[in-house]
Parts: sequence; C-alpha cells; structure tokens
Amino acid sequence: MRRFFLIIVVLCLTACSRDKGEKPLPAEFTRDHACNVCGMIIVDFPGAKAQMHYKNKKYDAFCSTLDMFLFYLQPDRPGNIVAIYVNDMGKSDWEHPKGNWIDAEKALYVYGGDVMGPMGEALVPFLDMNDAEAYIKKHGGRIIRFNDVTMEILKPR
Repeated sequence: MRRFFLIIVVLCLTACSRDKGEKPLPAEFTRDHACNVCGMIIVDFPGAKAQMHYKNKKYDAFCSTLDMFLFYLQPDRPGNIVAIYVNDMGKSDWEHPKGNWIDAEKALYVYGGDVMGPMGEALVPFLDMNDAEAYIKKHGGRIIRFNDVTMEILKPR
C-alpha cells in the first residue's frame, strides 16, 4: 500500500511539473503583425507591445498594453491562455521597442503618467522596481500590478 501511494505521488508530481514551464517563446513583431484589437500595424507605433499565447500554439499580438488589457478583461476572453508577454520598458526604446519580453503577470505597470500610448492611456511595463520608480520621477503616474488593472481604470479620462 505504501509503495502504491508513493507511485501515485510521483505520477502526480510528474504530471504537474510537465504542465508548468511549457510556455512558448515570445514572437518578434514585423510589419506583418496587426493588433488583434484595433488592426493597426504594430511596429508603426511607439510604446510597449504585448502578445498572448494559447495552448494551441497560436497567439494574438497587440499594439499596446492597453489593447491587451481591453482584450484580456473581456468576459469572453479565451480560456486557453498559457503566456502573456510585454516589453520591459526599462530596457526597451519607447519609439521602437523590440525584444526584452517579460511575463505580463509579473510586470509592474506605471499608470497615469504624462506619456500616452498609441491607443491612449499607457500602462508602461517594467520588470525592475527601480526602473519603474525612475520613470515615475520623470513622467508621473503610479505603480499597479497586473491583477489591479480593471475596465474602470482603462476608461478614458
């Protein structure tokens, strides 16, 4: 009986560990990528970009973190999301962000500063708290986390 229990525990742990860490790599955007929400060519606009990956190995691309959150916060959003990435703006150029992808759910977002994104209010993502605080000193705003973003926050002021 003890051996049976040990086998069950090992199988459960193996199954759980296989499910985790299987996140796809982020894509790099080109002129072929249009925003899933507004249809704009993503690389033609400044500011942090986002991408949402699914279990079926497909992904949606977004010209801004605002559009990504507008899509994500919909009640009918896809249920098979496996990863969401945003540019770390502590390491990326605002005018032409490229690479420096970080987990959107772990990012710190500066909201309410004087910098606007291509679709309005910017939610500027950072991995490092010092980078976010330096941005606030220059542009204003406040730090919020992924789960703090609501549709109420995203409404135009």
